[in-house]
Amino acid sequence: KDDFFTHYNLEDIKLKEEIQSSNSVSLHVRRGDYVSNKNATSYHGVSSLDYYYNAIETISKKISNPILYIFSDDIPWVRENLIVSLPIVFIENTNTDRPFEDIYLMSLCKHNIIANSTFSWWGAYLNSNLEKNVIAPKKWFNDPVINTEDLIPSSWTRI
Repeated sequence: KDDFFTHYNLEDIKLKEEIQSSNSVSLHVRRGDYVSNKNATSYHGVSSLDYYYNAIETISKKISNPILYIFSDDIPWVRENLIVSLPIVFIENTNTDRPFEDIYLMSLCKHNIIANSTFSWWGAYLNSNLEKNVIAPKKWFNDPVINTEDLIPSSWTRI
């Protein structure tokens, strides 16, 4: 029995089962402070839509029938700007005091497309699927001098 979901309703349990029974791909878009905070914007920057389109194309060549599970702190922006032909499920976690729920759900997905954010990095890292495909951005920081060689596991694809 999975204690994590013992206090959840049937809709939450259904989502977990849906994720585990499909070719699920978590896709995380971090905006929030990366957009609204001038210091975070200049230090981190935001992964571009081109990055996400390239990541979706890359993962679509590796797996069949992917279903994108979209995680973001700005779901309205993603709905309006990320236009793809694949099936999409938007994960709208309104319980902001429990962010670990999103990390847990990302870790259950079979594959991951992460942002330049440790939030989605942990979701992908905790993914126990031995055949997982993880796509990560080459550009993690705006400052190209910062060495990120040891940031991304060698089995992950950087684009």
